[in-house]
Amino acid sequence: MDKLLRPRSIAVIGDSRASARVIEQNRRIGFGGPIRPVHESRLVVGGERAVARVSDLDEAPDAAFVAVPAPACAGVVAELATTGCGAAVVYSSGFAETGPDGTARQRELVDAAGPMTLLGPNCYGMINYVDGALIWPDQHGGVPLRPGDRGVAVISQSSSIAISVTMTDIGLPLGYVVTVGNGAQTSVARAAAAVLADSRVSAVGLIVETLADVRGLERLAATARDRGIGVVALVLGRGEQARRAVQTHTASLAADAAVASAFLRRTGIGEVTSVDALLGALGLLHCGGPLPDARLSSLSSSGGEAALIADAAVGHDVRFPELTDRQRAGLRAVLGERVTLANPLDFHTYVWGDPDAMTAAFDAMVRGPADLTLLFADLPRTDRCADDDWVRAVEAFARACAGAGARGALVAAMAANLRGARAASWVRRGLPVLAPPSVAMEAVQAAATIGRAWAGPLPEPVAGPQSHLHDPRRDESGISDIATGPVLDEAEGKVFLRRRGIPVPDGDVCASATAAMRAASRIGAPVAVKALGVAHKTDARAVRLGLHGPRQVRAAAAELLVRFPAVLVERMVPGGIAELLVGVEPDPVLGPVLTVGAGGVLTELLRDVAHVVLPAGPAEIRAALLGLRCAPLLTGHRGRPGVDLDALVAAVARIAEVALDTVSLEINPLIVTAEGVWACDALIRGDA
Repeated sequence: MDKLLRPRSIAVIGDSRASARVIEQNRRIGFGGPIRPVHESRLVVGGERAVARVSDLDEAPDAAFVAVPAPACAGVVAELATTGCGAAVVYSSGFAETGPDGTARQRELVDAAGPMTLLGPNCYGMINYVDGALIWPDQHGGVPLRPGDRGVAVISQSSSIAISVTMTDIGLPLGYVVTVGNGAQTSVARAAAAVLADSRVSAVGLIVETLADVRGLERLAATARDRGIGVVALVLGRGEQARRAVQTHTASLAADAAVASAFLRRTGIGEVTSVDALLGALGLLHCGGPLPDARLSSLSSSGGEAALIADAAVGHDVRFPELTDRQRAGLRAVLGERVTLANPLDFHTYVWGDPDAMTAAFDAMVRGPADLTLLFADLPRTDRCADDDWVRAVEAFARACAGAGARGALVAAMAANLRGARAASWVRRGLPVLAPPSVAMEAVQAAATIGRAWAGPLPEPVAGPQSHLHDPRRDESGISDIATGPVLDEAEGKVFLRRRGIPVPDGDVCASATAAMRAASRIGAPVAVKALGVAHKTDARAVRLGLHGPRQVRAAAAELLVRFPAVLVERMVPGGIAELLVGVEPDPVLGPVLTVGAGGVLTELLRDVAHVVLPAGPAEIRAALLGLRCAPLLTGHRGRPGVDLDALVAAVARIAEVALDTVSLEINPLIVTAEGVWACDALIRGDA
């Protein structure tokens, strides 16, 4: 990887036009090493003397650019490896992205590379702005870093998006841009780990289409945490992919994007949903690292801007703390009685253009509990207007932040109003550009996600998909001990759960109305009578609740037994405060994922769920439960009693532990009372 990222000599092989562009861009960036073209018919490529074959090179290059037809790539790469070349960037396409034949060709390419580092195929390569070297067959918008400066690194599966990233004009210094394309040998995580080793890198951004390299991402996150360098990811393709045809609510609720977000949050990698937000988050991480939390204060000279930033926070895990007495006193001394003091603050224009007054007002604001203070700075265009007063405001803000040791950032109603050389100068002073407000919110949330994760213990590695690949074992009941057979009916599932310490209501399986009456008499009213052999009983009109007396039980059982082979007569759980869903489904990449949420018949309508990648500790489970919209029911809503939260967390943890030995498990509803929890319906299956 070192020879790939910091080559001292480069070979360019094949397509003369692409190879000439690599040579030209290296000249522009200041690369001082030799670049040797290899072309079967041309004597000169890009102004450099060419040789006909790799074997004709005077010496093995540190890195090579390969742009030959896909069928010929493996042969060229094998020849490079034989010469002792350190790394190859395969620009050519026509591999796994094209189907089975291309996949086979890609495997041949990896085999041909052997121990040599291989980037791609189907990628542009890399740009090193720190040392002034690249393997990149196109123009780009970045500039080499100044000596002693640090810059951010962006690792992308998409070369096209990476080109666009280099065109950023928000003052963000770039250290490395690396594309991995198909990632046949070198994944995004591996490339990111390599640039992370450079002390001149201040933050790392990932643009990924898959999280398949789970272990690599976990190692990357742990290394970044150890080095104090924040990592933020943009995951493309967030739409819910087609999932396995299963019978549980859990699978339909566990969208791939939500599970990916849970994994990133767990590892301490921030997440954003756009390229602009990725660049904003990198700017925030570059100018001070992760945030301990997402508490904001905001300064603007307009009530509209104050409302704009407050509205942008809706739906994000950010908040604006109330002003402290100290802040109020300081602001009142400068702004007088004509300004309503609040956060976000509209300071009007009473101090506008007065550097000392603005500094004093801003100083009072930044000395509060916020982790970051935002200043609206919609600078006017200088070809038609003067920007003097706005520049004075930013300078006053910079002085206030520096004097208080506080972190600040610039925001604008429109991103186009904070661009160019002025933005670069302020980033160098520690003020990142987070514009527009939607970008600011995503950047803050991502930086706070990292900071919160770092404040806790290093998480365990996720279980991964292999946790479900066990041999079947059966206990004395004949029920599969790890549920590797077909779907268990509700009664079998409850036997499975009861034997593992999960409370289930008392009940009997009955094949006749008379047996159902006897069972109800033993259990005591009220009871439920539920058909066996159907997953979603409400939809099938296969459940009768709250039955009293033999006549009601007989009638319900007789009606259901016409359509189903047996019924379960079960005690109704009294005193239920909340109905929850607790399920575990296997993710093909991350392994078992715990889903908790609002349960009962409205589960899929409400879609109030949280996902936790397993294994998980009590703290993670508690946080997931308390993050639900229905959480007030658990803690006590409008004078009603709350649940035994410790018992609930322990029960969910036990369910998750049990589920690690199954393929799919769902309890819906899990009825929660003030005293405990009861699994009132269960669906367990063993076939993926």
